[in-house]
Amino acid sequence: MPDTGVDREAAAAAPIVQAAERLVSRIEALVHQVAELKADNAALRREVRAAVALIERAGDAAAPSRAVKRAAPAAARRPKGRRRGKGPKGRATPASVTPDIVLATIGKLGSATAAEIAKELSVLGDQVSGRAVRWLAERAGAATVVGEDGQLRYRLPSSPPRPS
Repeated sequence: MPDTGVDREAAAAAPIVQAAERLVSRIEALVHQVAELKADNAALRREVRAAVALIERAGDAAAPSRAVKRAAPAAARRPKGRRRGKGPKGRATPASVTPDIVLATIGKLGSATAAEIAKELSVLGDQVSGRAVRWLAERAGAATVVGEDGQLRYRLPSSPPRPS
């Protein structure tokens, strides 16, 4: 029988066809596994919903017994050693009071205590405490000296001499 060339093409195509068939069967198996996993996932979701509903019912059933108890005084509810605060902490010093403003006020007053600087800033419209002034002045690099009255005074830092 003569060699026609069609047989050669069919023989060459046979391995490709077999590989394609194997690939299709593997994809079908994966599709089947994904379908099973989706079914399992749906069953688990139903179980979780049932568990959450059970917990909510248990919480609702326990609620009346909690309401019967008398509320403890505020001092008894607070943990020992903790003092009562004013609420959430935030910035107590106005944002307009910066270390540069404190240094400028020190420059205006010359040498002053934190209370005097705070009073000057408060006269200008920014309510600020001496404690805040101390904190800001120290961070701004203000020089401190002990005055004749024994109080800590702030002054502008002396600049080092410039080379000529």
